[in-house]
Amino acid sequence: MKKNILITLIRRILKALDGVKSFRDFIISIFVSFKSLQYLRFRSLYSIAINQTKFTGVDAMSIIIVIALLLGGTVIIQATRNFPKFGIEEFIGNLLVIIIARELGPLATAMIVVSRSGSAIAAEIATQKQQKEIHALELMGIDTTLYIVFPRILATVISIFSLIIIFDLVAFFGGYIISLSTVFIPLDIFFASLLDAFSINDFIITIIKSLLYGTLIPLICCYYGFKPNSDFEIPIYVSKAVVRTLLILFVINAIVSALFYF
Repeated sequence: MKKNILITLIRRILKALDGVKSFRDFIISIFVSFKSLQYLRFRSLYSIAINQTKFTGVDAMSIIIVIALLLGGTVIIQATRNFPKFGIEEFIGNLLVIIIARELGPLATAMIVVSRSGSAIAAEIATQKQQKEIHALELMGIDTTLYIVFPRILATVISIFSLIIIFDLVAFFGGYIISLSTVFIPLDIFFASLLDAFSINDFIITIIKSLLYGTLIPLICCYYGFKPNSDFEIPIYVSKAVVRTLLILFVINAIVSALFYF
């Protein structure tokens, strides 16, 4: 019994190591393919990046705004219910910055992008592969790794950074509106407490998380999008893309926060 468990564990570890090696080779192939960037038409890359930015960023704004309002309001409700109402205006800014700007804002935004755009990227590439569209591009002499992955990375980085800023601002505004129903905080004092709570580290960490999330999400989803060898495998690898991207995002979020705030 113990021997079977040990064998199973070893097999899973070896399989995980093979997956890491395969993903590493995929990343290396992207860097190698940059030498063919000069042969690609700028207009085609620009068109892909613009369309991906619209889908990932602009089209996701409505759900980002709704979730940000709800989260911002929830944070204020919990604060006003569980902390003394007298003097709450002194630490409400710190509370919102710590919970929303540092953690929930970037992470919730990334989760929405993964579930919405990441899954779409993986499914789109897998479908194109099965319909021989990627093979047709290769026959035309186009480096498909660079052509498909690079514009999506660029678009996702821009989209996530913009969405995080929007998420934070809407969450702060929603939190303030909700707070008026439970405790009155003058607008000038509320924004002054927010500005006092912000530090240069908060801005730097937002940029770093945007770059990391914006790079990792399309990288992982494109990697799994190239994996299916049949139509039956498409939903399997799309599911793997979403689940494993979310797992890695949580790990990266914890590491970055620990490096900056501990």
